[in-house]
Amino acid sequence: MSTTLEYRPSVGLGARPEVFPMLEIYADKPVSNPDRISWSRPYAWSTIIPAVRRQESIEGALIGCALGESFARLSSSARKRIFGSTQPVDPGRLVPSHRTEGMLVTVQAVLLSQAMSEQFVASLTQRLRWYQRFQPIACAKYWIGSLVGPDRFGARLGDDPLMRALVLSVIMQGHHDGALDWIQESTQISYANRWVTQASFLVATATQIAQFQRTAHQASVSGLLEDLKAATGSKEIENRIDALIDAKSKNQSVLQASKILSGKDRWQDHLVDNALLAIYGYVRYPDRIEEGLRDLSQLHGDLRGVMPIYAALATVHSSVGKIPSRWVERLSLYPYSNQWVQQYVDRCADWPHGPEDIQATRCLPSHLTGQWIRNLLRGFS
Repeated sequence: MSTTLEYRPSVGLGARPEVFPMLEIYADKPVSNPDRISWSRPYAWSTIIPAVRRQESIEGALIGCALGESFARLSSSARKRIFGSTQPVDPGRLVPSHRTEGMLVTVQAVLLSQAMSEQFVASLTQRLRWYQRFQPIACAKYWIGSLVGPDRFGARLGDDPLMRALVLSVIMQGHHDGALDWIQESTQISYANRWVTQASFLVATATQIAQFQRTAHQASVSGLLEDLKAATGSKEIENRIDALIDAKSKNQSVLQASKILSGKDRWQDHLVDNALLAIYGYVRYPDRIEEGLRDLSQLHGDLRGVMPIYAALATVHSSVGKIPSRWVERLSLYPYSNQWVQQYVDRCADWPHGPEDIQATRCLPSHLTGQWIRNLLRGFS
């Protein structure tokens, strides 16, 4: 199988295709030079932001991801019913899944790394494997589906490198400019693919802009797409960002933008397209998460990859206190207690920890037995 980049629609010289071919990230042969990722950092990772904003951002990344994933797990008809009403959105009980827990697994690996990337990679790899092995039903359904179904372009159980990039961005901002090295290593644990790594860089950089809000380093969200276009070293991704910039100038909805990226009636869980569309949604609705999710809910298909990224970016931007309180009240993070979540935020805000604090860090959830039973019985979700 060759990559779909070899396919080009018939267009005039200098013209842009109406629909881009899908970037094949599961090709039989690896993409050439997977270790050479061209990227120009538009913002400095060593920029220090106030401790209050760090805490807001870390909490926002977790809660936003959990909310977005919970809404994405609903059926298309349920989402349209919830967001199509003129009444305040009443989502019912909100239960996140693999991407939220994958984010927590990443945090655990960071806390145990003692600020050393080698230890982080080893710890993350080990924890991801154990997370997947302890969900036999979900793993079996995933592998059967991958054998009998079409090529998959999304993330495996708990293994979404884009969510890892997002949470690494909020934790590492203000420490050193090696953050992109961590993000690249984290991504290449799962995908030795330059396009997926570029997508992780896109999400991480968008998260920087979200964190800079209400600080002395605040940057305009409206120019984010242009900044990302200048930063990326991938012509394929640059062309897609160009198309999204054009869509933004025409005030096109997220649904209209999705047609440019995929051209299909149903949205596919594709890592690169997830990053691009979520960032487009964030540029349109940086501080109006309810409207942003309503716009995204117009899409048919699998939104479990794109909704969590958008919701996390918007919540990092505005803070958890700005989202509807009834959503947070309906959100269940079991087996993690509210006290555990607060400790998680405090530990991440003070990273990197010293050796003594590392030894005292409680990485396991509050209800171990409950997690074990749930993971054992949970199907593919």
